Amino acid sequence: MKRICLFVSICILSLSSVAFAADEIKLGYVDMPKVVQESEAGKKAMAELKETADKLQSSMKAKEKELEKLKTALQDKGKTLTEAKRTAKEKEFQKKFEAYQEAGKNAQQEFSKKEMELSKPIREDLDKLVKDYGLKNGYTVISHKEGIIYNNSKYEVKDLTDEIIKLFNAAGKK
Repeated sequence: MKRICLFVSICILSLSSVAFAADEIKLGYVDMPKVVQESEAGKKAMAELKETADKLQSSMKAKEKELEKLKTALQDKGKTLTEAKRTAKEKEFQKKFEAYQEAGKNAQQEFSKKEMELSKPIREDLDKLVKDYGLKNGYTVISHKEGIIYNNSKYEVKDLTDEIIKLFNAAGKK
């Protein structure tokens, strides 16, 4: 009885190792920044983000010019003003400077919010597309290019970026 159990165990182990060896390991990666830069959806989002940045920057430049005018006026006329008027002008400048700093912080937050708003649907769509691609094409792992630090050349890691860009563009046109 012990011999039969031993024989069955050996057969099971040898079959499982054969089955494991038969499984092909397919590895791939996607360069996500490249997908965003070259895909239609990414280009559209980048253009919209640039438009937002330009608008915010223009607003900040106008506020900066106003501050510069006040500073110059304070420096030029400051010596001729009475102590009370000069102190009032300095307080006015300080308030405007603080408002400028607050506006800069708000602009940065608005830009970050817009960036998240535009990138989230792209990331979600790409994640789904890459998962579907991996399942359809028998990939074991698909990673971000940035995540690969070392590759034991025993296994080929295929760059799937261009294929994903084509599929992503095609999916966006549907």
